[in-house]
Amino acid sequence: MSFRYCPRCATELELRDSEPPDPPRPTCPNCGWVNYVNPTPTVQAWIDDDGRFHALERNQEPFRGKWNLPGGFVEPDESGPEAIMREVREETGLEIEVVENIGIFSSTYGEGDDEKPILDIAYLCRRTGGELEISDESGGHGTFPLEEFPEPAFEGERKALAALRAKRS
Repeated sequence: MSFRYCPRCATELELRDSEPPDPPRPTCPNCGWVNYVNPTPTVQAWIDDDGRFHALERNQEPFRGKWNLPGGFVEPDESGPEAIMREVREETGLEIEVVENIGIFSSTYGEGDDEKPILDIAYLCRRTGGELEISDESGGHGTFPLEEFPEPAFEGERKALAALRAKRS
């Protein structure tokens, strides 16, 4: 979120230098409030289903029509594993078990002026149950071996795919 005015006192913000190596930040000259643009945590599930991994075709912007992983934003008071199990259930109807953390990848969500920084936590998961039922967030579904996995829509997913391929080779 970008601020032009201080949310505490409504004074117009000024771009002020921070202590190096930090970049300049919008700061209130009246009360000293600083606008830190911190990344939002997100999760992605690499669901291994007998050597094939689930992918969803996006049915909404950003990147409508591109492939991505089941996942989404972490809710307050929710752990990463809790978030990914909830997101997978909501988006696919599947029940999963988290096997391991593939990595945490710096990325962005959105495009242009709507782009915001995220920290994308990638989990290797195993399907434990449920019936596949794709939510209307997605227009399609597929399973692919890692070697044939389509290019994911988001940078964090592309980084996780590269890490998973390197680990498995």
